[in-house]
Amino acid sequence: MKKIFSTALVALLIIISTAASVEAISRDQAAEEILHLVNVERRKAGVPALKLSRELYRPAMIRAREIIKSFSHTRPNGLPFSSVFYGISYKTVGENLAAGQTSCEMVVQQWMDSPGHRANILNKKFKFLGVAYIYDGKGRYKHYWVQEFKG
Repeated sequence: MKKIFSTALVALLIIISTAASVEAISRDQAAEEILHLVNVERRKAGVPALKLSRELYRPAMIRAREIIKSFSHTRPNGLPFSSVFYGISYKTVGENLAAGQTSCEMVVQQWMDSPGHRANILNKKFKFLGVAYIYDGKGRYKHYWVQEFKG
């Protein structure tokens, strides 16, 4: 396996929300809304917009399923989060995780309020974004959010 990367940045956030449910939104709608909100923040900072990457959707969904079981940047198999990018070439990758937020606006705002998440969102090296959202009513936090960044 050839690894092509220079750095990996990670951040995670757990917020327990008091709201019982998220407004009905599809995974594609969530990805588009997260991308829009992230690009608003990047524009404010003078950073070029990210593009939504279908290539990163699969790794983001894998990680979203994994964090329901183990909320960590270390995967359940003990490998670092970046191992989910197997077969995808990249120079720089990053990951933001969150759980409990009940809307796209809430999760992006909380990521922006966190220095590590903010750094990933505003990182000029990143060009592409993959987003996953999963609702699991049996999960500890119910709402699980993942951003996978690629430079």
